[in-house]
Amino acid sequence: MPVHPIEYRYGSPEMREIFEVENRYRLMLQVEAALARAEAEVGLIPQEAAEAIERTVRECKVDLERIVEFERQVKHETMAVVLALSEAVGPLGEYVHFGVTSNDILDT
Repeated sequence: MPVHPIEYRYGSPEMREIFEVENRYRLMLQVEAALARAEAEVGLIPQEAAEAIERTVRECKVDLERIVEFERQVKHETMAVVLALSEAVGPLGEYVHFGVTSNDILDT
């Protein structure tokens, strides 16, 4: 059952695609990659961590279903993305989402 006008009456197929859950996750992952790149440039995180985060996002190594699983557990969309990305990055995943809030990611 639709709960938002974009989902049924006022949304074009293109508009619905923008706000589709999977697309939101992909965009959030891209923001996390850009954040890591910027943080490495100013020395907040190691360059190798930024490269690992960017590579993981670029190569689509984050399983979107894993994000859904985490979201069910933590009931927090942004943290679910962070957890799935951190897991996919591996040991350098501790630098994902470094020093920012969930709203920073959502507002970007």
